[in-house]
Amino acid sequence: MKKTIRYIFQYAILGLAAYLIYQTAFTRGTPPVFDRANWSQRDGFVALSVGGLTVRDDVPALMTKTRLREHLQALAKAGYRTITSDDVRAFYDEGKPLPEKALYLMFEGGRKDSVLFSQPALQATGYHASLYLYGGHLKGWNRFFVRDSEVRKVAENPFWDVNSMGYNWNLINVTPQGGYSHYLTALIDGPNGNPVETQEQFDARAAEDFRLAASSIKEATGIAPVGYLFTPANTLGVSMPEALARPVEQDLEKHFPIAFTRVGESYNDREKKPRELTRMQIGPDWTPERLLLEIESRMPRSRYLDFADSVRQGLWQVTTGGIAADGARLMLSQAGGKAPFARLRGSEGFENFLCQVKVYPTDEGASLVYLRYRDPGSFVRVQTTTDRVLVQEKNGTSLNTIFQYVLPLDHKGPVTLECCVKSNRLLLRVDGTVASTYPIPLTADTSRGSFALGSLGENMRQPALFGDLRLTAFPPRWVQTARVANVNLDDSLTLTAMVLPADTLTRDPVGDAAAMVAVSSKGVNAYLDMTGADAARITETVRFVKDAPASLVFAKLLRGFVLSLDAFPELRDLAALLDTLHAQGFSAAVRLTAAAAARLTASNVALAADWLLFDAPPSAEDAEEMTALKNRFDRARMLYREPGPDDAAIFYQGKR
Repeated sequence: MKKTIRYIFQYAILGLAAYLIYQTAFTRGTPPVFDRANWSQRDGFVALSVGGLTVRDDVPALMTKTRLREHLQALAKAGYRTITSDDVRAFYDEGKPLPEKALYLMFEGGRKDSVLFSQPALQATGYHASLYLYGGHLKGWNRFFVRDSEVRKVAENPFWDVNSMGYNWNLINVTPQGGYSHYLTALIDGPNGNPVETQEQFDARAAEDFRLAASSIKEATGIAPVGYLFTPANTLGVSMPEALARPVEQDLEKHFPIAFTRVGESYNDREKKPRELTRMQIGPDWTPERLLLEIESRMPRSRYLDFADSVRQGLWQVTTGGIAADGARLMLSQAGGKAPFARLRGSEGFENFLCQVKVYPTDEGASLVYLRYRDPGSFVRVQTTTDRVLVQEKNGTSLNTIFQYVLPLDHKGPVTLECCVKSNRLLLRVDGTVASTYPIPLTADTSRGSFALGSLGENMRQPALFGDLRLTAFPPRWVQTARVANVNLDDSLTLTAMVLPADTLTRDPVGDAAAMVAVSSKGVNAYLDMTGADAARITETVRFVKDAPASLVFAKLLRGFVLSLDAFPELRDLAALLDTLHAQGFSAAVRLTAAAAARLTASNVALAADWLLFDAPPSAEDAEEMTALKNRFDRARMLYREPGPDDAAIFYQGKR
């Protein structure tokens, strides 16, 4: 009898496997459509992950297939379009664009039910998903996980690609909290709790696991996996000891182009490191409405008006401590003796922005306003104590104070900070007073990052207070003028660049140098208009800038040149000139007439232009042409001519 039951059980498993193969191989429906030729978004993408699925309603730890179908339908209705693992790789490695509202959908664990129960929902929405599995589960007899004989069918299915969560899934070492260490996060301990594994043995174990993680999937599917999911999340590069993290990071980079090592946030911007990506795990009990709200609270934004309400909306990611709203003020409190830190979700794409905030420093510590925060090793922040304001920048292990402003001796109470960040420059006012007559320079390494708040100090009895917080991003805005005096720089805080005539450096060297200083003192980049000039003349101008007696001023203050595509019958000559300018440290903008834009669209020459200046806004007839250009060039670097207040200046502005 027992033998009969065992045979029935085994045949049931075989039937399930056959059903899996049938589902993934033959009931495909209409494959997902990837209109990559028309993609033009280079800001980032949303990553969502799902664990196992169930058909039962009484398993709270798993999502039902009915709820998954509701989620995918809601996402599709909201305009989200799925992308593949290779799309993510190309986004980071090659600068390729993504669709609007790009969505990377992940299923963790490699369970058969993830494929079985999600396939109909994927077919109904035309969505693509990525299956993450342990390579060690592909071998042996296991009714829960996709096996070696089945995974090829999944990989061949247009709705799926297959990626890795590692090879060995074992847990090691009982921790003091009663849990277990994960396989690649600790040295193996002996019975007495002391490590019995050397650093060299750990390095070899990690290297072998990553090798098998990649090779097991490639051997089974014929396709090398692109993505890796590190477990547990938020440990690699965060809490793991450096000696263990270093070999793991090296092996990860060797075998996998992208990796998800973080969890909690859903949005990955283009400044993210491709092996430090984040995903949001969808709660099994979430309604579709909650899922959309959770995503929306983490999406990039251009304006923030009511910061008190931002707490209720969940716009702050609190790493340590707690955050609360008190009217128009935000309060950050310590927890467990650790200084509080809160990052504003959706601010990671800010490049040019205005910030006004009132901080309340105390004798116990300092208030921190992070203007650009990427990670603990890369940020720009303003540190305020009761006696001074410091602008600090960190790149790697070195924290440098790049500017200091001493408060008046009789100063008491809050300090009002007004910051204007434009590209790689910071304009700062403290309590209404200009703190620096010249913009504070920022390095290219901290060109982007999130806005965040924090504090320094141990055992602070009072929370850190921040009031009247206003943060507004603005698009790049350029002006072309014959003379600097034609533009009122005092009223142009959001002006990012000025284009001056080509003879600016020769007609009046002393006066022109003073004009350059005036422009740069407002945080505005200066460009020379070389429209109509050929490569020889532009090269001669570059040489003059480098070698003229006033070259120190010109070389430091001149940001680059504006060229015209019409001046180059052969676009390859323009491409070579752009490479030369970049090698000399200059930026280059290319001016496009309507005819030039059409010519560029029809050409297959790759131009490494930093900016494209369109002499006329695109019309409805130009929509197809503009889509093709945005697919090839960063649309955030496309500026369009707009009417100015008079004929003395021509303005170009980017689109929000």
